[in-house]
Amino acid sequence: MTSQARRMYSLQYGAERVTKGLSMRGGSGVLYWEPLTGVVVETETGWVLLDTGMGRAALEDEANQRAYAAAADAYGADPAETEWHLYPAPPVTGRWNWGLPGDPLERALAGVGLRPGDISLACVSHMHLDHSGGVPTLAAAGVPVAIQRAELEFARSGVPTLDDGYRRQDWEHEVAWRLLDGDAELAPGVWAVATPGHTPGHMSYRVDLPETGTWLFAMDAADLAQNFHDRVPPGSCAGGTAADEKAAEDSLERLLSEARRLRARLVPGHDQIVHNAIRHPAGGHR
Repeated sequence: MTSQARRMYSLQYGAERVTKGLSMRGGSGVLYWEPLTGVVVETETGWVLLDTGMGRAALEDEANQRAYAAAADAYGADPAETEWHLYPAPPVTGRWNWGLPGDPLERALAGVGLRPGDISLACVSHMHLDHSGGVPTLAAAGVPVAIQRAELEFARSGVPTLDDGYRRQDWEHEVAWRLLDGDAELAPGVWAVATPGHTPGHMSYRVDLPETGTWLFAMDAADLAQNFHDRVPPGSCAGGTAADEKAAEDSLERLLSEARRLRARLVPGHDQIVHNAIRHPAGGHR
């Protein structure tokens, strides 16, 4: 096997409206539309999907809408003041999230000429519903899904609820889980990078390509470029303890250190400006 992947496509499944305080510790109640993103990578052993977005059922679930509204209200956010300046614009600005038509995962993959059944391995950085929503589609296609053991155990513990961003309907059915314990090579040129804190088993990703070099995808270890610029960890830690907050700080520092060491492109998980800037060219990043 080679040590590099072949090519990579960036995906956007939709977007969600959240406060800056959820993305950055000590942040304000200003509301941002933040993209729901993923990556699909061609490797010597097949296509690997990194994160799956939010599913159609969650997008249309009114209980989910109320949970988003309650989270914003806790920061004193005013939904009427949300502004939007970037591509793509939300099709309905009054809701708290939007997704591509139909099944967002299927639609995003179709945009790069793929179907769920073409994926040899999928990965979920953590079980928040804006990252795990494509699991039912993948399970139906027989695709194994990699996740950190600590994350799956936390999700199944009964502690986190929909108000915490965990939607059991997305992953309670039969799934061919591939359990990870820390860093792991997922396929040639693709690695899981353990970055706990935002959730107990959160992971980021590393992709090595022959022409564009190394990419580090933080996912929710850092939502925004500002997290990295100002060295501020995420504002939400699902475990809720001081140890979780310290883990989030350590994970942010780890990503910054790895980016320096590898001269990597460091990509935050929910920054529309950055996501637009790295949109793949025709044929994907190589």
